[in-house]
Amino acid sequence: MWHSLRVRLALSHTLPILIFVPLLGLVLLYQLEQHFFLNYMARELAVQGALIAEFPRTDPRIWNDPVLATGLINTLQQSIPAQMAFVDEDALLAAANADKSSTTDASTNPQSELDASLLARASQGQVVWTIDNGATAADRAINVAVPVFGANGKVVGAVRLAQRLTDVQERINGLRVVVLATLFAGAILSLLLGLVLARSLGAPLLRLSEVVANFRPTDKPEHVPETGPTEMKSLAASFNRMSERLHELERTRTLLLSGIVHELGRPLGSIKAAAQTLETNGNIELSQELAGGISEHIDRLQLQIEDLALLGELEIRGLTLHPEPVSLAELITNQCKQFQEMAVRNTILLTCHAADLPTIWADPRRVEQILGNLLHNACKYTPAGGCVTMTAHVDHTTSVPSVWVDVTDSGPGIPTSEDERIFEFFYRNPNLRRIHQGMGIGLALSRQLAEAHGGSLTVVHGSGPGATFRLRLPLRKD
Repeated sequence: MWHSLRVRLALSHTLPILIFVPLLGLVLLYQLEQHFFLNYMARELAVQGALIAEFPRTDPRIWNDPVLATGLINTLQQSIPAQMAFVDEDALLAAANADKSSTTDASTNPQSELDASLLARASQGQVVWTIDNGATAADRAINVAVPVFGANGKVVGAVRLAQRLTDVQERINGLRVVVLATLFAGAILSLLLGLVLARSLGAPLLRLSEVVANFRPTDKPEHVPETGPTEMKSLAASFNRMSERLHELERTRTLLLSGIVHELGRPLGSIKAAAQTLETNGNIELSQELAGGISEHIDRLQLQIEDLALLGELEIRGLTLHPEPVSLAELITNQCKQFQEMAVRNTILLTCHAADLPTIWADPRRVEQILGNLLHNACKYTPAGGCVTMTAHVDHTTSVPSVWVDVTDSGPGIPTSEDERIFEFFYRNPNLRRIHQGMGIGLALSRQLAEAHGGSLTVVHGSGPGATFRLRLPLRKD
């Protein structure tokens, strides 16, 4: 239980309060007792002593007659709980009779109970007080000495008042109960608040931990609520992005694996069958036809292998181009010658127009890969008797002079709603299932290659049937 995150969060909120608040409360009570109540009592006794000192000053007989002084003290004792005494420069003049609240015996000499420095300072005209620490806690008392002035203005003695500190304790007991009860209630509330805060902080983490424990890349990722503090929201958002990315990668891996098996299995089977037929058949025309089919399958495999290699390069370290001055007309002519045999075999008319094209700055291998994918798709989707046309021209009307290469076929065409989806990896048009569509990576890679050159690859809809793919490549180096 102690290893639980929720428990540790609750302890982190409550332990400081449970430890330090009681200590602060005790320190507060001590400071109140020592510095507030004692000072308050001393000031109260000093005020009372100053009032008592006025009696001998207004009536000198009180100071000269111990009987009158004793009678005055006994009278005042009825309303003042402290022990009182008149002390002259030599000895005790008068003191209260035995009092339950008194800490000293009236018959004893106060000189033996009061600090000599206290009386000495009072004889100098100062009002002073001190604490007398007795043998037990009940004997502790506060003593105050107030100077008494004669008619000539000189100090003739002192009024001494003493009160037990147990009286102070009785006064602050009620306050102590209130403070301790408040501290206890605060500790309980802080504990409850700590549990609530720990639950609010721990719930998102526990939820995230549960989702992580049950996460499977093959399953649709479960979305973690992005709630709580900013850091928790950021963590949940990062996990959601990561889980979606892993799920997409797993889906891509599965589609890629099945696509590779399918795409490599068909041509390899055809090549194997053609090779076996060549071994046993001596017909020259049939052999030539089979050899052409083998060559076509090998070209298709080569194109797919290049696409797969490029896809792996993109996933591992990103796309790297090696641009150089390139004759685009030569690249177009070579690609058309390469697919001419495929077009003839499928009874398709393939024409290319690439005259008067300037030199561009590009990676020739990657441009060939784009053109090869476009021509391969056009020949694949065009039915027998159809036509495929590749044209190119220079456009100087835009801010960046570019070369436009259009590849147009007479196939089934592309719906407007599919214009962007066909450039997604592993996407296959559900309306063209009767046509072998490949792995669905050629067009996506071709667009990325075009954009890496600073160009673009889009679908253009014309008035006639079929589809037109437009490749734009800038003329100059960026």
